[in-house]
Amino acid sequence: MGITAKHIVIIGALVGVGLLWYRNKLNKWKETMGKLKALPTGFRNFDINFKRMRFNLDVTLFNPTNDNFSPDGVIAVVKRIVLKDKTAKRIATITVNKSFVSVPAKGKFILKDLTVEIPILENLSNMESLVKITGIKDIQIETILGVLGKEYSIIQ
Repeated sequence: MGITAKHIVIIGALVGVGLLWYRNKLNKWKETMGKLKALPTGFRNFDINFKRMRFNLDVTLFNPTNDNFSPDGVIAVVKRIVLKDKTAKRIATITVNKSFVSVPAKGKFILKDLTVEIPILENLSNMESLVKITGIKDIQIETILGVLGKEYSIIQ
């Protein structure tokens, strides 16, 4: 028994339906991802010397939607987090590379104990803005996720 036109049509229809379903799911997932909030939730182990400032940071991803942020079959990697001052000048970059980020509906996911290093010598030109930072509210955080070879940014 060979492959007939009927078999090709049935297989083509199944593949088409599968692609439409996956595309719809991916679009819904992208919409949910755009609504995620990334907030710093903990600073610890502050250490400073002439060359660098170092501390540990916890960042919590909040999902305010009714949809789970759990890319089925897609690996989402938190690639990096960029800390910026109020004028959007980069203070530090944190390389994270955490896979399998899953944030439930109305839930949260915590990235714990990320080591942040701020090169002081490179930030001397930005020192005026840095001294104005009095708390978490004065720091803008951009979380960059990598999914299917594309990068998506969540700014809080």
